[in-house]
Amino acid sequence: MQIKIRLLVIAVLATVNCFSQQLFVPRNIQATYKKETRSVDGRPGKNYWQNTADYKINVSFSPDTRLVSGKLDITYVNNSPDTLKQIWFKLYPNLYQKGSPRESKISPEDITDGLIIDSFWINNKSIAVKNLLINATNMTLSRQAVTHGQATHFKISYHYSLNKGSHIRTGEVEPNADFVAYFFPRIAVYDDIDGWNKIPYNGSQEFYNDFCNFDVNITVPKNFVVWATGNLQNCGEVLNPVYCRRIQQAEANDGITTIIDSTDLKQNVTSNERLPPSSRRTIEAAARARRSNSSESGQLTYPI
Repeated sequence: MQIKIRLLVIAVLATVNCFSQQLFVPRNIQATYKKETRSVDGRPGKNYWQNTADYKINVSFSPDTRLVSGKLDITYVNNSPDTLKQIWFKLYPNLYQKGSPRESKISPEDITDGLIIDSFWINNKSIAVKNLLINATNMTLSRQAVTHGQATHFKISYHYSLNKGSHIRTGEVEPNADFVAYFFPRIAVYDDIDGWNKIPYNGSQEFYNDFCNFDVNITVPKNFVVWATGNLQNCGEVLNPVYCRRIQQAEANDGITTIIDSTDLKQNVTSNERLPPSSRRTIEAAARARRSNSSESGQLTYPI
């Protein structure tokens, strides 16, 4: 019995000693410790930084054709100590572009030409679209010199067709019901570990993006309802008053509150039809984080 106990103690000590050895740390992570951008205990270092951007997006969606078209203004700030000689973008809708690598198979009818850049401006200077290097979900703008602390302004017009089937986080759910996600060109992450995130999106990964600010206007045909993240600030301008009261109730309690149910949909009175046309025109040009209604064009515009 004593021999068995001694052998057990030796085995336990050997196991503890094995786990006490230092774990392998990749070289790119070790480099951040030397630069003091990150700490061994996982907390940011004294020299830690993140790049950021402000996005102003005006996007329209036509459910009958599944056409997504948008105009994008980006003010990108380089907080890194480096001079950026390239700017990398992520074009997530290009997962459905012909020839793009992807983790899952998609139906032939869902293969598209991808996200088409109609125009591209940087600091009020037009850039020929042919000078943009697009490789699946990555797009690169070369010959740049964005210094530390510099803000760079981009203006981009684009369009693409939403997939009908082959749902990989986006697509038509059923006629007149669509899930539209990752619907705009976004500047890739430039960090202190690897620089630009050049890994293509293949449909299976979680997303790696900078923390940014978004001012978004979504335009859809009249009588369509938009679900989106954001704070609804002008409910009375867009929805029937009864739904505004329900939203207020939902915001005031932790229970489940139904805003629009099947009975409401049958009555087809979700939007506020009592607003005069002049109000709708004014609201359409409303400020940040507001929603508006434009019946003259037969469309609803939702700034969020």
